[in-house]
Amino acid sequence: MKIKTWNLSNTDLHKLFQNEKDILTFIVRGNTWEPITRWVRFDSRIFRKETFKARITLADIESLGEIYGFTLISWEAQKLTPISTKLIPQMIKNILRKLPILRSIAYEINISMFKVETLNNSKSISIVIPARNESGNIDLLEKALLELNNLPNLKEIILVEGNSKDNTWDLLNILNKKYSNNIPILLFKQNGKGKKNAVVNGFDHSQGEILAIIDSDFTVDLDDSIGAIIQSSKLNNVLINCSRTIFPMEKDAMRWANYIGNRLFAIFLSCLTNQKISDALCGTKVFSRELFEKMKNNGSWYSKQDPFGDFTILFQAAKNKNKILNYPVRYYARKAGSPNISRWIDGLKLLKISILFWIS
Repeated sequence: MKIKTWNLSNTDLHKLFQNEKDILTFIVRGNTWEPITRWVRFDSRIFRKETFKARITLADIESLGEIYGFTLISWEAQKLTPISTKLIPQMIKNILRKLPILRSIAYEINISMFKVETLNNSKSISIVIPARNESGNIDLLEKALLELNNLPNLKEIILVEGNSKDNTWDLLNILNKKYSNNIPILLFKQNGKGKKNAVVNGFDHSQGEILAIIDSDFTVDLDDSIGAIIQSSKLNNVLINCSRTIFPMEKDAMRWANYIGNRLFAIFLSCLTNQKISDALCGTKVFSRELFEKMKNNGSWYSKQDPFGDFTILFQAAKNKNKILNYPVRYYARKAGSPNISRWIDGLKLLKISILFWIS
């Protein structure tokens, strides 16, 4: 059975890869037509604050397939255009369907994948949660600690406080004292400024084989973050980059200008890394200690040019031949507080490091 991706929910998509079928066949809109079909229905962030249906691309299906242990068998153009092509000879259509350029210009594409046997070789996990001015989200953090503690092979949860202006540090100390006997918590105050520095401080104290970053506002669905971590622990040589832009996000979850900037950066980074990246700035990322050690050895891990660390990890994953896999996650509006980001100043910094990577 061929599955039309544009009718799927986030839950449906994940369940398809988790069932017992050995072969899955999806129908995906071509990259050129996918946004056009949404614009025609006015189902885009260009026209509304909250969209209705998913924007699933060929790259997203390939990424999720690899995450769940599926490998690509083949792809072919199902329909060349939305209009009838009966007047075109079948032989010509058969030739056109085999051209690689049709990944973008074909209207509908069939992609078939089969399940490969995965090794049950779960690795130890370290999670860093940077927190700055997040006192209003401390209840979410407490709930997250209890759920993350159920992860198999959890090594440690590292909380890094970012010199907050509120009482985040005091609240984190209370949580640490409350749960330190039952949950492997490490608590530090970062020695510099910015999220990148907090993440660096945290992972410099880590011991796990799999390293994960989770933002302390928990706007990314926690169950989705946990799913990404579990799948990453079964894979080798991959960076799982969680993507908030695949499924409709909650109203007010991301400001319109931020969304457009994120999408433009995702396209630019996809060109620079020669890998498909659907969300350039999602804080939830999962990668291996091997990549971490390579970043430390080449100095990029301690570079102060990247304010968040997201681009550093993406660029270094590509440079060190890691496969970047997009993992769909649900994205919600903040429950409390405001984002610790200056969209224009930090955006220019990100553009600068992208250009530096481009010319290096």
